[in-house]
Amino acid sequence: MPATEAKLPRAVRKGPLITVTCECGQKRELRYGERWRCESCGRRFDTGKIPLEEYAAIRRTQLRYRLFPLAAGLLLLVGAIVFFLTGRVYGALIAVPFLLASWATFGRPFWRAKYRRALAENLPTWEIKSD
Repeated sequence: MPATEAKLPRAVRKGPLITVTCECGQKRELRYGERWRCESCGRRFDTGKIPLEEYAAIRRTQLRYRLFPLAAGLLLLVGAIVFFLTGRVYGALIAVPFLLASWATFGRPFWRAKYRRALAENLPTWEIKSD
């Protein structure tokens, strides 16, 4: 782990990438706290200038919307194991694919749209000045 990453709070270490656009047109995706020197014009940018609280709020939203599908998948796995242990193998072989197909068709698109709306409401834009 790089030294700059070790200093960051856990809430922001693996947050979403930040797109930095230089005035000359170059773009780069950086992690929070990273610095970048534009190859074209030499300007330097530091994402550490972004307020930590605002970036952490984005990360919390991201984590909150990732936990539900994970918990639902674990619940489905536990249900399949219970079906197998109780001798209802055919029930599990029918129920698990049906539930997975239902999630992929109805649940996942709904959940992704909800996640995008939540991010759009809380997604700030920062003006990082070059050094």
